[in-house]
Amino acid sequence: MAFNLDEYEPVASRLDRFLKAHPDARVITDLVHYLSDVAVFKCELWLDGDIIATGWAEEIRGQGNVNKTSHLENCETGAVGRALANAGLSGSDFSKRPTREEMGKVVHRQQGDTNVTEYSNLASDKQQNMIRAVCKSMGKVPPANLQAMSKREASAYIDALKSGEQPAPQHDTPEEPF
Repeated sequence: MAFNLDEYEPVASRLDRFLKAHPDARVITDLVHYLSDVAVFKCELWLDGDIIATGWAEEIRGQGNVNKTSHLENCETGAVGRALANAGLSGSDFSKRPTREEMGKVVHRQQGDTNVTEYSNLASDKQQNMIRAVCKSMGKVPPANLQAMSKREASAYIDALKSGEQPAPQHDTPEEPF
């Protein structure tokens, strides 16, 4: 499936456009289900006392990089994006109804299907937790791309922290935005 991710509008852009056009609108989200790390959010868009659209989203904790730390936030944003699309705010091309975030998930899934070793080489939860704990004890902020680090990068980072050296700078790696 070939597509250009840049042709899809992010939720933040859609929401900004909606609220600028309708300053009195209300965006109401509700966590309607949370059990066994599965979250379901519903979003309602209200205008002049009426619901003009709803949107639903489901996310599973740990499924994808963002959902390792922010599955609830990601789920809520997804529901807002779906509601905005249902209200007709899907960018300049109506065929681009999914949000950029949703299409980003497609890219990650496709990459995961064709390059499983890349994902199995990611830093373990134990390594990530160690980096967070050591950084916290030293008053440092963990690297922004912690979840995208390879096992080797994480080990080198931990070794540098423990020896008191300044760890090599870690560069941000794109991941699913929420």
